[in-house]
Parts: sequence; C-alpha cells; structure tokens
Amino acid sequence: MKPGYTEHKILIWGKTYPELSKKYIETVCTAGVFESGKPVRLYPITYRYLNDEQFRLYQWITAGLFKNPNDGRPESYKIDCDSIILGKKLPTTEDEWGKRAEFMFRDKTWQFESVDDLQQAQKKDRTSIGIVTPREITRVEASDRSEEDARSFDEKFEDLKKTVEAQRAQIQMFEDAIPPEMKKLEFLKSRVMVSWLCKAEGCSGHKMQVLDWGLCELQRREGSEAAVRRMKEICNLKIYDLKFFLGNLFQYPTSFLIVGMWYPKRREDLFRW
Repeated sequence: MKPGYTEHKILIWGKTYPELSKKYIETVCTAGVFESGKPVRLYPITYRYLNDEQFRLYQWITAGLFKNPNDGRPESYKIDCDSIILGKKLPTTEDEWGKRAEFMFRDKTWQFESVDDLQQAQKKDRTSIGIVTPREITRVEASDRSEEDARSFDEKFEDLKKTVEAQRAQIQMFEDAIPPEMKKLEFLKSRVMVSWLCKAEGCSGHKMQVLDWGLCELQRREGSEAAVRRMKEICNLKIYDLKFFLGNLFQYPTSFLIVGMWYPKRREDLFRW
C-alpha cells in the first residue's frame, strides 16, 4: 500500500461510463459507502485496465484510501488501485435489496427530501453526493450531443494514444512502468435525460443526465432507443420504489447528475391497509 494511505472497506454502489483523462488515460467515477454507511467517491480508478481487481456493483472491496487534498468535496478520496482486494458480493437473490439497504441507508446524512435540500447542503458543507426520491417522472429521452463534443473526444483519444505509444517506446527496462496500450473507448452520441419532480413543495422540475455505466453500456451496445426504453422501465413508480443517487461535478459543484439508481420492486404488502 502506498505511504499515507489507510485501509478501508467499501461497498460499491455506483460506476459511471469511462471518461478520457490526460493523466490517467481514462477514469471511471466510482462511488460506495463505508461500513458506517457514509458515502465515498473513489478516484482515480482506471477500471477497464484493472486485471483481477475489477469489482461489481454491491460488492465489498478493501483498498488503501487517502483524502484527496485537491478536492474539497468531503466524500472524495484517492485510491491505491494496486491495493484493491475483492470481497463478498451482496446476494442477488433472497431479498438482495434488503441486505444492501442495511448499509446503503444506515447513514441518514446523505438522504434528502428534495434536490433543494441537497443543494443547500452543498452550499453549507460542500456535500456532493445525495439520495433523493422522485415524486413523479415527467419524461425520459435521449438528447443528442454536439458534433463539437464528438470531434473533441476523437482528438483527445488520438492525442492520448500517441502519448501512450511514445511512452511505451521510451521505456524498455522496467515492464511494470510501461503504460498499457490504449483500449478503444466509444463516444456516446447522446445522453439519456430524465425530467422529474422531487418532493419539494412547488417543485418546478429537474432535468438530469444519467451517467450510470450499466445504462450507458446498454446504449453503446444496442443504441439510444434501448437505453431510453430501459430507463422508462426503471422509472415506472408503480412498479419500482425508485431513488436517484445524485452526484455533482468537480468543476460545477451546484449541478447534480444521476450517477446511479436504487430500484427494488414495490412489494404488494406495502400497500395493504
């Protein structure tokens, strides 16, 4: 483990679609909770370049963490990816959502009645991750990204590829120091957007991007229509007890995005009088 890092146990609940990075080639914004239920953001994780350390959602990992001195958000920690040890996966049967909920909702400080409450916490304490329950879903759609975004992505990818190839050519003596060959990363031509109302009195509505990797991967494989269709299924509040995991961006701390979803099926006995 790297000097200054301390070992922690984390239950992973969120991964976003990979983003290109000049420093790390690409990164995946990853989120979890400690055993106390306190939320944590892990960075940087070059997830697709991990070998035997690739983890799943709702899997425990143990890793060395260090509070990120360059990120004032209280949930943000740097992670020593070489120290990752995979742990138990919470079951996918026998009330898996209930077993996960024991940890996910143990800490009440990141659960909010409304987006406004979360934004107020951000202003006061720099809170950057929160759980909010939608009252109503008004629209799910795919929003096209600009040609400029596509060009910028392609240019950045090619620049990174050249940099990695140059570094590999220069470093011959120490194999561990040779950067990995670039893996192809596809540009998603659209973003799935959800328009919704929270429980705030007089809520005028929120429109947010969905960056959940699972949904984005479905979009990459099968197209935007399939991703929108799946998101509409998840957003059926008559069937699913939906909660949104919201996270902000480092550059835009007051803007929140949907970085994950909590969607156990509603139980019939919950509606009995």
